[in-house]
Amino acid sequence: MNSPANAWRRLIPALMLSSLAACSASNKQTPMTPAEEAGAPLLRCPQQRDTESAPESYQKLVNPVPKTAANIERGRLLYERDAKPMACVNCHGFKGETAGRDGVDLDPPPRNFLCQQTMAPITDGQMFWVILHGSGDFHWPARQGAQLIDRPGLGKPRATAMRAYKDYLSESDIWKLVMYIRTLPAEAGGPDGASR
Repeated sequence: MNSPANAWRRLIPALMLSSLAACSASNKQTPMTPAEEAGAPLLRCPQQRDTESAPESYQKLVNPVPKTAANIERGRLLYERDAKPMACVNCHGFKGETAGRDGVDLDPPPRNFLCQQTMAPITDGQMFWVILHGSGDFHWPARQGAQLIDRPGLGKPRATAMRAYKDYLSESDIWKLVMYIRTLPAEAGGPDGASR
């Protein structure tokens, strides 16, 4: 029977499949190129943050990974391409001061790693804990990562939170990421990362 209801029953699965295909095609996790990022707006410095504090036992942790060129390079590779399911550069940008391609619509925006006023009070243990467990009020107990939050009457949905990487990265690799992130202000040319 070719009724309008039957037509919709056939059309809805096709629409759902095409939506999923479009979603996966647009989420290829390709970071901005350094040239694209050079024109992107800088993240605010200092940033007002409401990230949950790590437990005291984590706050006291000091990075146990030796600070060697090889470990910093491993941290850079994780940051720029190897961290799965998504490399840090996709949200935080190559230099850590702009929102990457997937971080543009995040609310709150990604942390500005070059802002010493924001970063100096954050312990290595706090950074380790956030990368390990993720952050964000909307997903904390379930730790399922960033998600779109509908905002009726306020335009497009917002994305929020950072996924937990404990199921994807070893503790050693997380410490190497922390180590690399700590090098970003110096690489950018100054204590506040004033690179441009």
